[in-house]
Amino acid sequence: MPSTEEILPFPFTPYFQDDTINSYAGGVQRKLAPLFKSTLTNKFLQALIKFDFEQFPLSREKKQQPWRLDLHQIRVIGTDNEIGEPTPEGIHHDENDFVCIHLMGRKNTLGGINTIYDNNKQPLKSVALQQTMDSIVIWDPHVMHSVSSVYPKNKNEKAIRDILIIGYSHVSDLKRP
Repeated sequence: MPSTEEILPFPFTPYFQDDTINSYAGGVQRKLAPLFKSTLTNKFLQALIKFDFEQFPLSREKKQQPWRLDLHQIRVIGTDNEIGEPTPEGIHHDENDFVCIHLMGRKNTLGGINTIYDNNKQPLKSVALQQTMDSIVIWDPHVMHSVSSVYPKNKNEKAIRDILIIGYSHVSDLKRP
């Protein structure tokens, strides 16, 4: 709750997107690994969540109302035999009001280029997140996004791209867990 600066975890629930939003994994209850308690209580993560929220173009009133967060730690691995696909669904929305994508790490990686599109899927900007905490903020209803494939620079080692995604959704009638 932004007005009290509380960040409260909800019980674990599967992640679901409608198949009209996600043509690859839509319509499926995806059971992603829950975050460790130590991750949820991490002071840096809590500060990052609050910092990201302050960047959004919101009225004072909306900033005081409840918001639901979706947190996803995603590791994409590419090898000489298998290209890593960060967004197999292609150009998409995440179904949040805002989405923050933070690079946590990148090792031996080529590709992984983030592209932002208008809602007609026309590219607006592409960028490679290279350094830890390089970030992108997306106003999800207004733009779409994708990420290109990941593959290794040195074919004898894995390519690794670690991302933290924080989705923010305004839910005025959200009840405490």
